[in-house]
Amino acid sequence: MIAFQVSLLILTLCLTLLNLVLILGIARKVGRGAGVAPIQAGDLQLSSSPGTPVGEFMATSTQGVTVDRDTLEFGTVFAFLSPGCAPCKEAMPAFISYATMNKGTVVSVLSGVYDGDVMATLEALGPVLIEEPNGPVARAFGVAGVPVFVTVGFGNVLATSPKIGPESRINTPA
Repeated sequence: MIAFQVSLLILTLCLTLLNLVLILGIARKVGRGAGVAPIQAGDLQLSSSPGTPVGEFMATSTQGVTVDRDTLEFGTVFAFLSPGCAPCKEAMPAFISYATMNKGTVVSVLSGVYDGDVMATLEALGPVLIEEPNGPVARAFGVAGVPVFVTVGFGNVLATSPKIGPESRINTPA
């Protein structure tokens, strides 16, 4: 009988220790989310996830086209890029290739102006919006850094990715 009670006590102690380890792990993870995480190239830097409504915004493109949440076509991809960003520069060829195959369903949101050739290419593929970092369009999507690619539909985020192409969730028209 005493052996059974000792075994039960040891089992309870082990379960209590396991519970403590799990609680500490969860508290640690939650604590990390409370602060600002360091931004690393290639990480998704977006507070919106699939199913999240896109915030209200209205912007005029470099071509004079008004872009707002309510007039977007289903499957439109927003590319948030910056000229001084090395990961953006790496993503640009895949984005241009995607945009060429899906002309008219992409919107480039730039926090700065690219050189003439790149701007002309982007403008030929869809609206180009230029705004300050953390501008109104970026805030509407919850963008915290670049590059970020977001597919939208019915006023909601459908897919997000730090890349575009076959290795990402944004690789075919919706």
